[in-house]
Amino acid sequence: MQIISDHQKQLIQANYSQWLESNGYQARRSQREMIAIIARMLAGVTLDTEGLRADESMQHVSLIEAGTGTGKTIAYALPAIAMALELDKKLVISTATINLQEQLVNVDLPNLQANTSLDFKYALAKGRQRYLCVNKLKLRLQDVSRAAGDLTLFPDEESSLADATVVQLEALDQHYIGGRWDGDQDSLEHEIGYEDWRLVAADRASCSGKKCVHYSNCALFKARDDLRTADVVVANHDLVLADLAMGGANILPPPEQSIFVFDEAHHLPGKSRNHLSAHMSLASERSHVLQTKKVLARIAATKGAPSELKGLQKNLQTIDSGLQSSLENIGYTLQELLNNDEQLADQGSLRFANGEVPSELHEAFQDLADCYRHKQGQLQRLADICNGKLGAGDEASSSWEVHFGAVGQLEQSTDNALKVCLSYAGTGSSKSPSARWLQAQERVEGIDITINMVPLSTATILADILWSKCFAAILTSATLAPLGDFNHFMRRIGHQQAGSAHRINGQLNFQDAEFYVPVMHSDPGSAAAHTEEVIRLLPKLLADAQGALVLFSSRQQMEAVQQGLKGQLTQQLLVQGRSSKQALIQQHKATVDGGSASVIFGLASFAEGLDLPGDYCTQVVIAKLPFSVPTDPVDVAMGEWIEANGGNAFADISLPETSMRLMQACGRLLRKETDTGRVTLLDKRIVSKYYGKQLIRALPPFKLVLPNTQ
Repeated sequence: MQIISDHQKQLIQANYSQWLESNGYQARRSQREMIAIIARMLAGVTLDTEGLRADESMQHVSLIEAGTGTGKTIAYALPAIAMALELDKKLVISTATINLQEQLVNVDLPNLQANTSLDFKYALAKGRQRYLCVNKLKLRLQDVSRAAGDLTLFPDEESSLADATVVQLEALDQHYIGGRWDGDQDSLEHEIGYEDWRLVAADRASCSGKKCVHYSNCALFKARDDLRTADVVVANHDLVLADLAMGGANILPPPEQSIFVFDEAHHLPGKSRNHLSAHMSLASERSHVLQTKKVLARIAATKGAPSELKGLQKNLQTIDSGLQSSLENIGYTLQELLNNDEQLADQGSLRFANGEVPSELHEAFQDLADCYRHKQGQLQRLADICNGKLGAGDEASSSWEVHFGAVGQLEQSTDNALKVCLSYAGTGSSKSPSARWLQAQERVEGIDITINMVPLSTATILADILWSKCFAAILTSATLAPLGDFNHFMRRIGHQQAGSAHRINGQLNFQDAEFYVPVMHSDPGSAAAHTEEVIRLLPKLLADAQGALVLFSSRQQMEAVQQGLKGQLTQQLLVQGRSSKQALIQQHKATVDGGSASVIFGLASFAEGLDLPGDYCTQVVIAKLPFSVPTDPVDVAMGEWIEANGGNAFADISLPETSMRLMQACGRLLRKETDTGRVTLLDKRIVSKYYGKQLIRALPPFKLVLPNTQ
C-alpha cells in the first residue's frame, strides 16, 4: 500500500488550503480526490540509494480519468510540484494543444506561484522550428545584398527573394537586434507566413551548436538555458516523444529524474504512432538526387575545399546514379500495381492487406535501401568535412555554414527514405505490424507516388523509452476509459496495471442537462436522406439557443447542411474553415456578449478542447455518431490485425474510439458548475443498434430524453 508521510500530507493540504483561500474558491470533492491519488502514488515510489526509482513494477504510472468540472489542472499541478520539490525531481507537464500550454504558463502556474508557499521556477519548452536561427537570417540577408550575377549562398535563392519577403526578414532582424523580440515565433506581434518563416527557422540539420558564430546570441539556446534551471517544464506530446526517442535529456530533463504529467493523455497513442510513421515521395526523392549534385558542386567550388572531397563527390555521384535508376524502376513497378489491381485501387490509392508487401517488391526495396545506406555513410563523411571548416572566421566561413545545413537536410531525407525502404523490404526494426499503402497524385511533371508506413501499435516502444525509464508518470484526461473500461487505452500505451487506474466524476450540473435523441426517420448510412433530415430539424432545435455548437463528422455534410438551411437560422452562422479557429471563436463570443445569438458549425477539431462556458454554448448538436471513416488505411489495417489475433475489430477498436469521441463532444456543453443545456444526437443508431446502450452508459450522468421515453 502506498503511504504518504505526515510531512508530505501537511505540505500538500496547507498549500491547497492557501490556494483556495487566496482565490476565494471552495474545495471540490473531485479535486481533493485527484490530489490525494497523485500524492499517494508519488510518495509510494520506492527509491534506491541514489534517489532513483528502485522497483520494476508499473505502480509508478497512474491513469486518472477526470471528468469536466474536476479542476484537474490544479489537481495534478499542486501535488506533483510539491512532491517533485520534496523528491528533488523535475516535473514535465505535457499537453496535446497549444491552448492548454498557454493556460498553464500564463494563468495556472503563475497563480500557484503567487498563492502557495511552493517555491518553483517554470519554463515552456518548444520545438526548434518555433525559434529564429540568427545565423540563417544573417546569411539570407547577406545573399540579398550580393551583386547581381554573383553566386548566392543558398541553392534556393538562385532566383532572388521577393521584395515582401526581404522586408519581413529585415524587420525580424531589427526587432531581434533591438531586443524588442525574443526570437520566438509565437511572440511576434504580426503573423509571418510559413514560406517566409521556414527560411530562418532553427532546425537540427543546420545547427552547428557552439561552433556557430551567433551561438552566444542564439534564441533557441537562450530558451534552452531557461529549461535547465526550471523545476517545472511545460511541453507538448510531440516534443516529449522526440526527446525520448533520441534517448532523453537532449531538451528535457533526464527521464529517470523526471515526473511526467500527460494532460489530454488520450492523444498519446495517436501522437506516438504519428511520430514513428514515415513516408517518401518518389518525385521528392528524384529532386533530392538533383539537390545532392547541386550541393556537391557548390562545396567543391568553395575556397579551402579539401582534396578528399573529390573522392566523396565521385562516390556520391556513383551512388546517386544507381539510386536514380532504382527509383525509376520501382516507380514503374508501383504504377503498374496501381493501374492493374482494380480491387484494391481506390481513387489512386492501394493498401496492402495486413500490411504485407508483395514478395516480388522486397528485392526492389532492398536494393533501394542499400543505395540509401551507402549514401547515408558518404553524407556523414561530407558533414564531418563541413563541420571541420566551421568557426574558422575566414571569408569562406559563411559558405561552410550553409553547406553544413544543406548536407544535414540531405541526411534527414536519406534517413527517412531508408526507414521506409527497410519497412517495405521486410527488414525494418518495428516490433509491431504496420499499415502500408501507396498514394498516387497527379502533378505537372506527371504522376507521383507516395509510399506510406504507419506502425499499428507503439505500446512496446512507449514501454521501452518512457514507462521503464521515467521516475513516475500521471496520465489524465476526461476520456481514458471508453465504455467505462481502461483496458482499451492501456493496451495502446503498453501499460497493464489496472490497479493504478482511477475514474473521478466531475462536479457539474448534469442532473439539469439533457442528452436528447429525437425521433429520426433516416439512417446516417443513407447520407443524402440523413442530411435532408438534419436540415429540417436544426431550425427548431436551435430556435431558442443564444450560443450553440453543431458538430459534423464530414466537411461534405457540414457544407451541404449550411447550404440547405438557406438563412433559416435566426442566429449568426459561423462555419469552420471560413476563418481561423481563434478568430471564429472570438467573433462568436463577441456576438453573444452583445446580446445576439450565434451558432458554430465545426468538425472533429471543435469536438474537444473548445471552452465555451455559460451562454456561449447552451446547445450542442452532434450530427451523427463519430465512427472512423471505414476506408482509412490505418484503421482498416488495425482491424485486420485485431481479427487475426482472435479479436473483434468493431468491439475492440471502433466502438471504444467512437465512445471516446462522443464523450469529448458531449464535454463541450458543461464547462462550469452553473452551466446547463442540452446535447442532441441526430443519429437513431444509438437507440436502434445493440451497441447503443454501451455508448449511453459511458456518457456523463445527463438526464436522458430518448425516443422510447418521451
